[in-house]
Amino acid sequence: MPKPRRRIVFLNRSYWPDIEATGQLLTDLCRGLAERFDVHVVCGQPNSPEADSSYLQAGAESRDGVTIHRLTHYQFAKKNPFGRILNLLSFYWSARRFLRRVEWGADVVVSETDPFLMPIAGAEFAKRVGAEHCVYLQDIYPDVAEAVGKVRVPGIAPLLRRKLRATYKDASRIIVLGRCMRKRLTNAPWGIHRDRIEIVPNWSDCQEIAPIDHRENEFRIRHGLSDAFVVMHSGNMGLTQRLEMLITAAAQPNWPERAKLVLVGNGASRDKLLEHSARLNLPSGRVEFVYYQPRTQLAESLSAADLHVVSMHEKVTGCLCPSKLYGIMAAGRGVLAIADPQTDLCQTIRERDLGWCVRPGSASAIADAVAEAEAESRRASSSDFVNRQRRARHAAIRDFDRPVIVKRFAQILSSILSDHAIDLGDHDLHGAALSQNYSASDSGIALSL
Repeated sequence: MPKPRRRIVFLNRSYWPDIEATGQLLTDLCRGLAERFDVHVVCGQPNSPEADSSYLQAGAESRDGVTIHRLTHYQFAKKNPFGRILNLLSFYWSARRFLRRVEWGADVVVSETDPFLMPIAGAEFAKRVGAEHCVYLQDIYPDVAEAVGKVRVPGIAPLLRRKLRATYKDASRIIVLGRCMRKRLTNAPWGIHRDRIEIVPNWSDCQEIAPIDHRENEFRIRHGLSDAFVVMHSGNMGLTQRLEMLITAAAQPNWPERAKLVLVGNGASRDKLLEHSARLNLPSGRVEFVYYQPRTQLAESLSAADLHVVSMHEKVTGCLCPSKLYGIMAAGRGVLAIADPQTDLCQTIRERDLGWCVRPGSASAIADAVAEAEAESRRASSSDFVNRQRRARHAAIRDFDRPVIVKRFAQILSSILSDHAIDLGDHDLHGAALSQNYSASDSGIALSL
């Protein structure tokens, strides 16, 4: 009898066909890990499904070697703050009920943070089935909410942090995206031991996203950008990006006349940003808003830029690491980071000489950086601009390509499984645990709420 593959169960609301960044990243990761492990995902309803996608809205289905267990829950509009909270809580309750009833086990349970309470349910499930628990943090809550002023109930943040801290301290591993996130968790008030924390950055697929010459770029042609120096922000337009300052920069007298700001994506702040742009009475065509592009056209849209902007709220340092950086690098484009110098974002740009870093808060400083980049791109005698693009692409392939990061993640899972086998061997329980994990049906349980 062939030895069964070890089962890894991921918990996260967003998954295929959701085009939100965390869902796309988890889909890519699971697809890669499925070559080595028996991968299951417990997920919810997509906020922004791929166009023309067909998926089972409730129940179990298989795709790309991954078993997907999709649950139903509330789906209020994201613009409604109370509705957003209900969406998160309802998926958490749905997943917790599902995990308490499911009859199959796991070897490793990986809890992500959509919603941020998910690790609590994951720890409970892992304990019930005798699995190891790994926490995979795309962001650190409630710290993010505190930073952007969204925690208004006194005492709620410390209470949530205590509950999550207890879960994190009991986990086999905590995976974060960068050094600044690890530093936040090791410092007070979290106080997590450094040895339990692994750094695995997000990634891009360098086969799907490759540089496209401006003269052949359909995105630039469609949007009439052939003669412009395109400054682009691509991705979520939320509270942590502070994009109103970027739009204000486009109204500064030192903003280059040839530079056009293109904001690609959607999010809770999009309508307010449109209003802010209208109030500034900008020159015609200076700022353009474009909705999310299909993933099949992502290489076109990212390559359409001359300079990409990655903006972070000054107070969220260590709470998250923007994943959009790696798609920009794969497209071979320079970066303007508007962020604290201590972020992994700025450290990566400085260490690899990929662009410019500006502290948040100064529209004039942002415009100055754009002007410097635009002037550099026009200097025929200078190869700095082109060399920066080449460095970005080379670094993406070598260090941040999907297969590279999937391999790193698989190594961590194998390490957890090895530690688990040693612990079980000490108690003569290894065979019993595997029997529990694989004796039940692997087909999944459909749940309709």
